[in-house]
Amino acid sequence: MADIEQIYRCIIKSVNQKKWEDLPRYMTSHLVRNGQDYTPESYAAEIKSFGGNGASVTLTVDVLIVDQASQRLASTLLVKAEEANANDNNSAQPISFTEQQFVWFKDGKVSTMFTLADGEEMLRQLSEPEYQYTPDLISLQPLPPSQPVVKLSAGELEETYRAYIRCISGQTMETDLHKFCHPQTIHNTKTLTLDQYKLLIQNARTAIPDIVFGLHTVIADEKSQLVAVRLELTGTPVGIMAGAKPNGRHVNFCEHVTYLFQEGKIARIWSILDKESYRRQLSA
Repeated sequence: MADIEQIYRCIIKSVNQKKWEDLPRYMTSHLVRNGQDYTPESYAAEIKSFGGNGASVTLTVDVLIVDQASQRLASTLLVKAEEANANDNNSAQPISFTEQQFVWFKDGKVSTMFTLADGEEMLRQLSEPEYQYTPDLISLQPLPPSQPVVKLSAGELEETYRAYIRCISGQTMETDLHKFCHPQTIHNTKTLTLDQYKLLIQNARTAIPDIVFGLHTVIADEKSQLVAVRLELTGTPVGIMAGAKPNGRHVNFCEHVTYLFQEGKIARIWSILDKESYRRQLSA
């Protein structure tokens, strides 16, 4: 069975070193990324075109959650985009942001990918030149106790997460959410009490009363107690969310999330919501 972590890291290395000719060694000739068809060559062309002509993209792996048995992995990357003439006085400042990926392998090569970048962070850096970005990297989190009281297996992590989603979908947060989350949870650097976290989730339901939290992919890792999830969200908005006004249209957008479990409950959350797609559907 192919070592998918090594293959994935080879792809990252090829991109960083601009060895585009190496990509066909690690990717199938027909690659599907976010529902669109690519060849290794067209995939490379898209990366090279990011940020305009002459831009240089560097990828740093923050964390990998690997399911070797099913030949799939989840990745969080730190992406840095910098113009080739960045040393010139008039050049634009480089921008950095995180991206979460879900990757499937077939016969030792990447065959399918779902990627989602933090577009809000990109826009902020482009619009606020003085703003200094500090990435909230998963790999920099303090190590958990060497012998935690509760440590869930990969299967238990997945089942606990599925029960958590059933709690949200069934609207039993008032009575059950404490079973899955600590009294304080950090969501994208913000420390929230349980009531504040409930409100964060409820705000989505207020804007989209018929929202469906579709669980597309779950990948869990026992050693790190991390769970990576791709959610596909659907519904018809009736209120303002992400700055977009409802217009009667049905929407379909996604969220990529990584959860850190401590003592069997959610302690930290890194979420990227596809707000750009959401707004685009309501403005079409």
